[in-house]
Amino acid sequence: MAFEYGAQKLNIRNPFRFEGLVRSIRGAILLAIGVYLLFQIQPLLGTDKPRAWVNLLIGGLFVTGGLKALGGGLFQVMRFFVGRAAPASLAKNVAREAVNEREPTLYNSKMLHNMLMSKSNPTFIEPTGWFARAVHSVFPNLIVTPWPIRNVAQNLAMKLTKSFVAIAAFLVASLVVTMVFSGTEGADVGSTVISLILQASLLVYLGLLWVKLGNPLSRSNMTTLGQTTSKGLALVIIGAIAVPILTAQGWLGFWDSLHVSARQDLAGLMPLLEPVFRTGSLLTLTIVCALATAAIAVVLIKARIGMVPIATSSSELNNSWRFDLHPRQIFTTLRDLVLMQKRQQELPNRVYLDSNDTGDANRENEQFNGDLLVEIQPVVEDREEPKSLRWARASGTIAGQILLLAGALLLWLGADRVMDHVYALDQLRATRLDVDQALNLLFVPAGATAAILLASLLLLGFGRTLSRICHLFWAEIFFKSNLFDMHCEGTVMRATHYRGADRHSASSEQDVFSFDATYFALATEAVSSTFAVSGQQNLEQPRYLLSLSPCDGFINSVVGDLEDQFRRRNDEIKSEKQADREQRLDYIRQEQEARRTGDMAAQGLVAPEQRASLESDVVSDQDREKIARWEGDTANS
Repeated sequence: MAFEYGAQKLNIRNPFRFEGLVRSIRGAILLAIGVYLLFQIQPLLGTDKPRAWVNLLIGGLFVTGGLKALGGGLFQVMRFFVGRAAPASLAKNVAREAVNEREPTLYNSKMLHNMLMSKSNPTFIEPTGWFARAVHSVFPNLIVTPWPIRNVAQNLAMKLTKSFVAIAAFLVASLVVTMVFSGTEGADVGSTVISLILQASLLVYLGLLWVKLGNPLSRSNMTTLGQTTSKGLALVIIGAIAVPILTAQGWLGFWDSLHVSARQDLAGLMPLLEPVFRTGSLLTLTIVCALATAAIAVVLIKARIGMVPIATSSSELNNSWRFDLHPRQIFTTLRDLVLMQKRQQELPNRVYLDSNDTGDANRENEQFNGDLLVEIQPVVEDREEPKSLRWARASGTIAGQILLLAGALLLWLGADRVMDHVYALDQLRATRLDVDQALNLLFVPAGATAAILLASLLLLGFGRTLSRICHLFWAEIFFKSNLFDMHCEGTVMRATHYRGADRHSASSEQDVFSFDATYFALATEAVSSTFAVSGQQNLEQPRYLLSLSPCDGFINSVVGDLEDQFRRRNDEIKSEKQADREQRLDYIRQEQEARRTGDMAAQGLVAPEQRASLESDVVSDQDREKIARWEGDTANS
């Protein structure tokens, strides 16, 4: 939809102010640190060039990330521009005044009609697959939420399940390794090596699993309901049993190929190498962040489920009409007069179906039918949010930005420690130290630095995931509107109306139509929602129908106003007929009086030269009765 400025606002608030404020604070902190690091380059160039280059790299990253966060946050805080055509239509708008709408729609006119007729809502698609059904069993009313929320819920449930399976598989794998190495030579060394490999594998798997989360408000997540399968679970279970056994067998073969002295050196070195790795600490960090993210997401989803009551009802009204009007007046009056008076905020209604053949119904006893489906302009509705939703959303937003900031600071710390290890390596090259000293001075601190860098990446990933989840619940905007659907069919009757004393001397003739029709009308009060984005396409997103409630007052008002318009127009036509009938009778009276007196010209009826021919044409009482019957004056016949 194009942005259409109007002085009359739609009263759609900016939902991203708090989120943008917190994001701007993080961006300002990162920007300040980045500028500080860049200012330190000049003094370091004369004393420590490698550290100056590190400051340039980290400072450039901080300035870039800080400006992006600060700019994006300020963009969210600033004015939220909404055009007059917002929000998006439910289906393709076929109204004459419709703008060039490009946003995707989830429905069409036939689907909307079936929703009102069958009292159902196709938005609530049945989940496919046993895992999706299990998720909807845990959250019974998850099916009545918009698709992005359902996709996020299923995605998080799959992440939790895979995480638990992976941890259980790790425990099983540790038991399998213990069983494989029991009673074998070098069991202690082999158990330590394989255990470190399994811990690193679990760490990498959980990190990639939770850090990888697509944008919940991407176009694919809005228009497609995701499907979750159990293939990943099967691979995890198979790998938990097969990989440890294969790894253990490979280690046993490697151990057998070593010389006795090499085995003794490796056995003595393992207690010294083990402190280098920090997989236990990183695993703890990953599990804690994953549980915190999942807990906040569960609270948000459960609170959101109860915000909109489940309803799929509509009001019905049917009757028969018989009016002295052309049937085309049914749909033109309904669309352009009655429903236009019901519009909101002086905005045109959304017309999703306008099909009728009344324009071609011009013959006697010709049948006609037509359909009209209209939505009154949706108005924004501020629904009451549970306290748990507000607090979880705000705390999750703050926590996500803190994790992102902490990850950036750890990245700075890790990069700075890398230079210390480089200088320590140069020192080791200059002096001859034994293995124990080299491990204590270089490898153990280097392991801690590697752990810091991995922790920074984990925190950045978890912060990004948590921010995206919370952003989804900031973005939803609710609307309320009325949908009206009418089907009408009937038969046309036609008569020719003449003006004048009789049909031979008529001054004009007119075709008069009347119709006998039956209609069936449906109406509902719909609650819908869409997800806004901060940018030029803020509300150009599909809209989801969530609740359909009966609206007897609205449908009675529409049909009542339409019948009042028919009666008013019918009375006007009858008044015109009565005036024309009285005019014809007055003409006949003047003609009879002129014939009785013999002075037609004096009465202003004919010219003097036509008097002779008209005097011979005297209308008798019997002929007058025939004229009255032919003109349709049943009251005088």
